[in-house]
Amino acid sequence: MYAKLINPKTHGKAAYTNTGSCAQTLNYLQHEAVGEGREAAFFTAVYDEISTGQLLHTIDTNVKGLRATEAKFYSLVLSPSEQELAHIGSDPDMLRAYTREVMRQYAQNFALPGGRQLGPEDLKWGAILHQDRTHRGTDPEVVAGTAKVGEKRAGLQAHVHVIVSARDAEQQLTLNPGGRRQRFDLMRWQEAAGRQFERQFDYVAQAHEKLRPKARERDTTHDAGRLDKITGRVARINLLVPPEQRLAAEQVQGIAVARQFDKTFYRMLSRVEERARDGRPIDNAVQLLMTGRERAFTPQRQAATALHAVQRLVRSTPTGQDERTEHVAEKPGRRSAELDIEM
Repeated sequence: MYAKLINPKTHGKAAYTNTGSCAQTLNYLQHEAVGEGREAAFFTAVYDEISTGQLLHTIDTNVKGLRATEAKFYSLVLSPSEQELAHIGSDPDMLRAYTREVMRQYAQNFALPGGRQLGPEDLKWGAILHQDRTHRGTDPEVVAGTAKVGEKRAGLQAHVHVIVSARDAEQQLTLNPGGRRQRFDLMRWQEAAGRQFERQFDYVAQAHEKLRPKARERDTTHDAGRLDKITGRVARINLLVPPEQRLAAEQVQGIAVARQFDKTFYRMLSRVEERARDGRPIDNAVQLLMTGRERAFTPQRQAATALHAVQRLVRSTPTGQDERTEHVAEKPGRRSAELDIEM
């Protein structure tokens, strides 16, 4: 079981922006369910089915005391493993019952002054069940080239999206699951979610299903900043190359995460940028970023490289009206891109 708190700043989808109305998030979640060919029905702690409009009103009117720039709600995802889903037959009723227990634990996980403890009645939340998931750029299969971003994952992929208000039902408390650990221990709640599934459905989790915080939780502020910078660099590269050579930002981010943002990745990214500025083909960019090594030359690449060399020669041929100068203070063979290496 994997329980996740979505960070709208790094998740990559504007649909999860949470400083205003939750309409955009609900519409996105509903659209995804309809896209799977299923009825888009939300459920709550009490009701098995409520409309999108009812949940929208519940969340959007529970914001008293929050400033305009503060989060109004939070998005959670409960993702059972394929083995867990097979154990319960991917039963929607069982997943709804499980979600209610996990949200009860979510309420109890908040540490309040005086030892007060919240119960499920203190929360305003709704959830929807999705049956399919798609590959992201950070998935190992995408990084390895065996799958593409946006393709459906094989096997049982049912999971639950939860949207929960940032205020308690009395609108007296701000409930931030991503804040100080002393107020809400996110890792403890995630681990409790896994144990709840085992206890509730008499399931024995395998070793690979256990939550590994360091391996699975890389959504830190530091990493988010590096991913944002990488996105910017990819955008600049894409402005310089033909459409067929443009890079997918998510895929490049996935490679960076897989390589743990090592020096080789940044060195190769600088090499790709250099080639884009020079107008040279970058069709082996993914290979460079993944492995730090060049892909073997094919006849097509040899022809493209030869054409590029001819073009450079033509452009560099002096005419009677052009004057070429040299920057004598610049060391030969060194390019500014080599200095643009982030640590």
